[in-house]
Amino acid sequence: MSPDSIRQLKPLNTPFVSSATADTIQIDQVEGGKMGAPVQLKTMMVTPSMVFVETTFSKGQASPPHSHDDHESIVYILEGKVKATIDGEEFVAGPGDSWYNAPGVVHNVEALEDSKAVEVKSPPIKAW
Repeated sequence: MSPDSIRQLKPLNTPFVSSATADTIQIDQVEGGKMGAPVQLKTMMVTPSMVFVETTFSKGQASPPHSHDDHESIVYILEGKVKATIDGEEFVAGPGDSWYNAPGVVHNVEALEDSKAVEVKSPPIKAW
């Protein structure tokens, strides 16, 4: 995997980020595909080797099926319930559940309830 330098996020160069001051944006696409409605994405930490984000979905919001060859990610559900589809297999995930998105594997997520998740991507690639 060699990340595209345009998509590579720069490290924050700080050992601490307060949730109140973390960079928070609304995104309406992922990997170039449009989402049904915007979701809130909060960048909590960026290091030279990974990015840690918090995503808040409203019920019914979904990411389009997509894949990425330049990074892998692990997702952990904090609140709510989502349907994660990974390589055609569907999983219902709630608080405490997690999954892995491997490079090149098609996946997406749909919020079955208002939900909050955290995700670690490595290397730190901007997919939105």
